[in-house]
Amino acid sequence: MLYNSHMKTNIYYFSATGNSLVIARDIAAGIPNAKVVNIAKAINEGLDLSVDAIGIVFPVYMWGLPLIVVDFLKKFSNIKNKYIFAVATYGGFPGATLQQAADILRAEGTALNAGFGVNMPGNYTPFYGAKPKDKQEALFNKAEKKVQEIIRIVNNKQEHRIEKNSFLVNLIFSSLLYKGGSKGLNKADYSYWADEKCNGCGICEKVCPVKNIKMEQNKPVWLHHCQHCLACLQWCPQEAIQFGKNTAKRKRYHHPKTKVSDFIS
Repeated sequence: MLYNSHMKTNIYYFSATGNSLVIARDIAAGIPNAKVVNIAKAINEGLDLSVDAIGIVFPVYMWGLPLIVVDFLKKFSNIKNKYIFAVATYGGFPGATLQQAADILRAEGTALNAGFGVNMPGNYTPFYGAKPKDKQEALFNKAEKKVQEIIRIVNNKQEHRIEKNSFLVNLIFSSLLYKGGSKGLNKADYSYWADEKCNGCGICEKVCPVKNIKMEQNKPVWLHHCQHCLACLQWCPQEAIQFGKNTAKRKRYHHPKTKVSDFIS
């Protein structure tokens, strides 16, 4: 069934450094009457069920869903007669992240019609710095082709397999490691700190999607309901936000098609 020009689509996204935001925007550009909506805002406002199709775009965290996306998907209670697709952006590999999304939706009485993975530059600075520009561009070019495939499938409202890795990879990473590690994500902010370069600009507070940072005496204080999205670290103009002991010398990353104002509430 071809996409009717009168149909409406909401594409909900969660993004901290721009990868998922850009993919959401690019998909929306190829779909008639599509609107991009921030999950961090929508989670308190509820779903707009007046639309015909719903997309959810999000990054892979520890080979699974960000906790805020888990909470968001649990709002999809018994949604029928709507085409629903999900897109996971990932730096290493997606594991069973999209299957996890499908399972949550199924438990809520809602079906996921299609699930796609899009490889983008990794941005987990606690483990590594940003990729060189040429490698970023190669991934962007590859992602553009995948986006066109997604647009074609969504515009035709086709069923598409839920993309995932092998059973063994999914078991080790998306089940065992994710389940163990995700329990501590809200408290991961105990390892964030601001070094002597901090000038009290407050950008970290403004870009935090869950209002987990407040400024006290011109320094950021983390409030322990963190998503561990690294927005504060990646967008600090002074590169003063650190995580643990090894991030100071590592290159920051945000998608070149985004700017800090895209992430300020």
